This record gives sequence, structure tokens and C-alpha cells, in this order.
Amino acid sequence: MTRHDKRSMMLALVNQWQQSGLSQAEFSRVQNIKTVQLRYWIRKLRQHDFPGSGFIQLSQISSSGFSIRYPNGVELILPVQVPARYLKMLISISV
Repeated sequence: MTRHDKRSMMLALVNQWQQSGLSQAEFSRVQNIKTVQLRYWIRKLRQHDFPGSGFIQLSQISSSGFSIRYPNGVELILPVQVPARYLKMLISISV
């Protein structure tokens, strides 16, 4: 089996797991694979879908507001008066 074949097979398994409604452990047992192996490929798929470091970009766009850009490309533009606790909550959403 080539590397490409294995990747295709494992990514297909990840998609099956997502649609199965089973926990990772249950799905792994049914498919006779190690849970750690499934988790590895889930992480690989997420990295493929959302490339980058996982950090969000926060920048002051002017004296009147902030811009928050999430790894998936969503960007929020907020007024400078946004309370710090609300801003903290928006930042923690990306994790």
C-alpha cells in the first residue's frame, strides 16, 4: 500500500467516524484500529482543512476598532469600546 493509498483510506475512515455518531474509542474498536491512530488522522485532516498555526490574528485597524481573523478565514471587526472580557471570549472561541 502506498503512502497516498493509506492517507486516502484513513481520511475516509475519519469521515465515516464523523458521520457515525460514535465516540472515537467505539469507532476504533468497531474498525479494529488503535484510537491513537484515528486521533492522529483526525488532527491531520483538521490541519488540512484549516492550515496554519492555529493562532488568530488580532490587529488594531484604526483608533476606532479591532479586527479579529480566525484560522478559518472569518474576520470580525469590532469597535474599540468592546469590553475586554467579551474580546477575551471571542479570542478563546478559536481554541
